[in-house]
Amino acid sequence: MSHDSKIVVIDDDRGIVLGVQMRLTHAGYEVLVAYDGTEGLELIQSANPDLVLLDVQMPNLDGLAVLKALQDDPATATPPVIMLSASLQDQQTALDAGAHYFLTKPYRSSDLLDAVTSVFSVPACTG
Repeated sequence: MSHDSKIVVIDDDRGIVLGVQMRLTHAGYEVLVAYDGTEGLELIQSANPDLVLLDVQMPNLDGLAVLKALQDDPATATPPVIMLSASLQDQQTALDAGAHYFLTKPYRSSDLLDAVTSVFSVPACTG
């Protein structure tokens, strides 16, 4: 299976990043990674991804702050964001903040692919 979609993964847990990267690359996606919010914002600005997978709980600049920064900048406000967290309590906060989808860690790789497919299948809003 081959996709032309570029996905940025931002998570401070290198093990999770490696697993996500391997699974999505195997599914045919181009995957770029960052290990903190600041690095992630820079990567998104330079890479212009089609989707962002973003951990909520990270040191320094957490996922919610990254999401807000993306939304506040017209150059980075377009890609949908799937937020990830080990805390189910983060789900409503993330969705209220504008995340398109939320996955609770740990999750199965099939759930990850379902989430990515689901987000890509929703038509983009224009206007």
